[in-house]
Amino acid sequence: MNTTKPATSVTVTPKSMASPVSAGSRNVDVEIALRAVQDEIEIFPDRPTRVWRFVAETITGPSDAVQPLPDTYLGPILRLRRGQRVRIRFTNDIPDETIVHWHGLHVPAEMDGHPRFVIGRGETYEYEFEVLNRAGTYWYHPHPHQRTGPQVYMGMAGLLLVTDDEEQSFRLPSGEFDVPLVLQDRIFDDQRQFVYLPNGHMDQVMGFLGNTILVNGKPNYRLEVVTRPYRLRVLNGSNSRIYKLAWSDGTPITVIGNDGGLLERPVQKPYVVLGPGERVEIWADFSRYTKGTRVILRSLPFIAPGGMMGRGRGGRMGGGMMGGMRNQGANPPIIGQGESFDVLTIEVTREVKHNALLPNQFAPIHPLPFDEVINASTPRRIVLSMTPMKGWTLNGRTFEMTSVAEDEIVRLNTLEVWDFINAGGRMGMGMEMLPHPMHMHGEQFQVIGREVDPSTRGMWESVKDGFVDEGWKDTVLVMPGERVRVLRRFGDFTGLFLYHCHNLEHEDMGMMRNFEIRN
Repeated sequence: MNTTKPATSVTVTPKSMASPVSAGSRNVDVEIALRAVQDEIEIFPDRPTRVWRFVAETITGPSDAVQPLPDTYLGPILRLRRGQRVRIRFTNDIPDETIVHWHGLHVPAEMDGHPRFVIGRGETYEYEFEVLNRAGTYWYHPHPHQRTGPQVYMGMAGLLLVTDDEEQSFRLPSGEFDVPLVLQDRIFDDQRQFVYLPNGHMDQVMGFLGNTILVNGKPNYRLEVVTRPYRLRVLNGSNSRIYKLAWSDGTPITVIGNDGGLLERPVQKPYVVLGPGERVEIWADFSRYTKGTRVILRSLPFIAPGGMMGRGRGGRMGGGMMGGMRNQGANPPIIGQGESFDVLTIEVTREVKHNALLPNQFAPIHPLPFDEVINASTPRRIVLSMTPMKGWTLNGRTFEMTSVAEDEIVRLNTLEVWDFINAGGRMGMGMEMLPHPMHMHGEQFQVIGREVDPSTRGMWESVKDGFVDEGWKDTVLVMPGERVRVLRRFGDFTGLFLYHCHNLEHEDMGMMRNFEIRN
């Protein structure tokens, strides 16, 4: 294990902070030392895999603030409480510049992990912020420009769980019955090492797809359960893969939460669709099963670009370019976008009595007041498209480290409607439009509408019943030809924040822009 501390350490402190906690203050409730390290993990039993990953320890605060996950490259679960004041000292001990983004958290601009704050090996970046979010399933991952995809792929990701009194009042399954499930896909060479971008730049254009599904960093994942309800927290931590999750026995999926925490009430879906970066919380009741029963959580087929339904490994999954070219050289073949595959196996190992009941109602989620929207008649239009010269773009633009266009300036404490419009584009190679999971940093938003062009309606119809648009979101999947309308408040903090596609290869290509909140 290569987890030794660097010989020298330089602390990088932002020049300005708009945080409720001022730089250098000592009145914090939780202090955590977080490090990015090079390491080796036995993903397969025959030999270790080289990884980059996060490790952490609690300096001050509750003993469960850092919960290591055994036998995985994933970072420890960080457990925080709403209202806590937190300090995280992040030290970089990998050979890349990097910085950490707290995905879904509402924090000041200097605490958000913008790539302009990257630090080199041996340097430390100090975060201080108050936990303003409601209880929910969030996560953390690196965010350097043009290197987010490979760093996440090498293992740098972890869950960040927030709780509060409101959530605890519902007495949901806890402890061993509250199970995190991080879904990712990878390719391994014959030495059990990660292979990234096996076909070069085509993976950058399409987004990386692997041939091995990992859950919590493990292949062929098996979860042993007893006959009672569980709370399953599912994160799509893949670089670009979309999952269409369903139970193998046809039982509807009972959703109790998504990106921003618990919904107002449970909803049932025939399946759940998760784009990269999205989360969902599932109430899974195994009470009606007997000991020895096995149930598969499966990703169902859907129509991917190119107009073809998933047909099994080695087929032209994902349409002409994604299936035909990208399967070359991968053994076994790449699992294409839209292909059906098993994600994990649930096995009932014991029958028990329990008194856990699914609440009919959680806390109310009040719609943002539309009468306060300042651009109701002229929403901001964010066109997602491909151009031959620039690649994937937002309104025809690619990322500039500190620049912001005039139409990307937002006034503090205003409420706005944004339209994400997936217009697609071609590069002269038969490339079809692709889905884009759009993520906004800062406060979360509410999805208030979806429209789809008739020319791509078939693709949309194959996934539409799995969108969990209720409640609060920070990442939303925009299908080809679709317009997704979101409503958001831009409150509390000024400064530069990011909005981007969470297909990490698209993000690294520049499908990311700043927006600036000004007084």
